[in-house]
Amino acid sequence: MKTGKTTTALRALGTAAAALALVTGVQAPSASAQDLGGNAYKNLHSGRYLEVGGWSTANGALVNQWDYHGGSNQGWASTGSWVNGRWWGIEKNANSGKCLEVADWSTTNGATVRQWDCHGGANQQWDEHYISDDVFYLINRHSGKCLEIGGWSTVNGARAQQWDCTGGTNQMWTAQSRG
Repeated sequence: MKTGKTTTALRALGTAAAALALVTGVQAPSASAQDLGGNAYKNLHSGRYLEVGGWSTANGALVNQWDYHGGSNQGWASTGSWVNGRWWGIEKNANSGKCLEVADWSTTNGATVRQWDCHGGANQQWDEHYISDDVFYLINRHSGKCLEIGGWSTVNGARAQQWDCTGGTNQMWTAQSRG
């Protein structure tokens, strides 16, 4: 698995910060009280960005694509852990503080991708599987399927879903810093 330079650097920085916090006893501020920053994910096919629709902070709010506007509902802060030598990220929305997940632990094609309170379950864990220096698939740990924009849509509001990984550009993503 290839990881991007930014992802590798952020993981190393996060590990160092966690070690420093353990030594000094300093705790990070509550995530729900601030914009978590993070990256904006651009779909390679449509050129639009992954966001929580309507700036919702509710459990079950759908995730879709929209033109880039830099809002916190388009920001995703990635944390996670190593499992059997593979990094599984948890994508937390910068606006709501809730996590990207496949609804109802589904393993079927076309299943809804939404936000929900973060619990760290496998349906909320994603592998940024790089296919080049800056292009990757987001593969769900529970289902093994890719995050995509359904129906190859290029319109604002088209919903995100999971599907067998086909190699289509509607399943390919790039990340840019919102900072």
